[in-house]
Amino acid sequence: MTTFTKWFLLVAVTGTALFFAEMKGAFSLIIQNDKSYLALLIMTLFAGMTFRVGQLCFLADVAKDKEKDVLSKKAELGWFTAEHFFSFGLLGTIIGLVLATGGSLDGSNPVSEIVAGLKTGLNTAFYTTICGIVFSILLQLQLLILQNGIRK
Repeated sequence: MTTFTKWFLLVAVTGTALFFAEMKGAFSLIIQNDKSYLALLIMTLFAGMTFRVGQLCFLADVAKDKEKDVLSKKAELGWFTAEHFFSFGLLGTIIGLVLATGGSLDGSNPVSEIVAGLKTGLNTAFYTTICGIVFSILLQLQLLILQNGIRK
């Protein structure tokens, strides 16, 4: 089985899973509740890098030995991006915690306002972390397929 075929199968399974997740409203919920917009950034970068890894997988199937070194260097951008998805997720966690604790907790605000602020901040924290971890793993799986195709 070619490298591109393996990549395509993984992307098809991933796309199907993401489609069904959105049918349950998962991505709409994440985008609506993430006040930092880092989850949307992660999703957008994931889509772009998925297409780039697909191109590199196709080229890995037809590349000569000398060209495979160049492909390996081009794949480093993907590894860099995958590592930073997790960093973006952690940054979103920090932003979410700042939003959660940014309200006045001295008792001057009603409890309902304090709870609403906590909910907004914690949603941002959790959703960006989840997106960072999930999309980092999915991109790394694609890059492993590419890396094995280059080493053949």
